[in-house]
Order: sequence, then C-alpha cells, then structure tokens
Amino acid sequence: MKPKKVEIFLKTLRESDFFIESIYTRGGCYQLYKILKVLFPEAKPYVRNFTTFPHVATLIEDSLYDINGFIGFIEDYNTTFFLMTEEQQLIAEDWSFAGNNDLYYGECPSCGEPIRIDRNKLIK
Repeated sequence: MKPKKVEIFLKTLRESDFFIESIYTRGGCYQLYKILKVLFPEAKPYVRNFTTFPHVATLIEDSLYDINGFIGFIEDYNTTFFLMTEEQQLIAEDWSFAGNNDLYYGECPSCGEPIRIDRNKLIK
C-alpha cells in the first residue's frame, strides 16, 4: 500500500507547479529524497553517476522513485543505482536547482534582450 501513497504524493507534487519537475531533475533530486524521508522514514538515498552527472532516487520498500514516480525495483537497478555514502550525502546537501540554473523570464519588451537572473546572485 505504501508505494501507492508515494506515487500519489509525487504526482500531486509534480502537478502543483509547471517548474516542479525541472527543480527536482536539475539539481534538487537529493532535496526530494529529504522530503520523502520525512513522509517515509525508512527511505534511503540511492545515486546514479555520482562523479559525472549524478541523480538521486529514493528507495522505499523495494522500489526506487524520483519526481517522475516509480523508476523500478531495486533488484533491477542494483548495478545502476548505489546507496549513497555519508560523504556523498554531505556533498549532496549543497545541490539545488537554484545553484545549477539561471532563471529566464523571457525577453525585454523594449530591447529584446533576455531577462535572466544569474544563479550566482541568488546563492547566499
């Protein structure tokens, strides 16, 4: 029954805003794990490609999830996703969507230049 609740939560979160999927696939995947951990205390973070282009999925019971929902069963992904070490989790604490992406608000109606907020100015 728990996997169904996870999927309902992730679907509701995805549908809450147009940008949610981007937030949790472009820098915020570890933060999503932390949210799921609050709701499902047995959740564990698993990572793919930690050194190149990392992506965190959350293991709940025997299933892996990310913002898009059910990824698959851990036994089918045990050579792709690995339980994060404490050191990796400390590094991932600094990951965020805002830390990886500039915000684009379209073009200036007067000059046509892109209206962009530099992510480096957002990070404190």
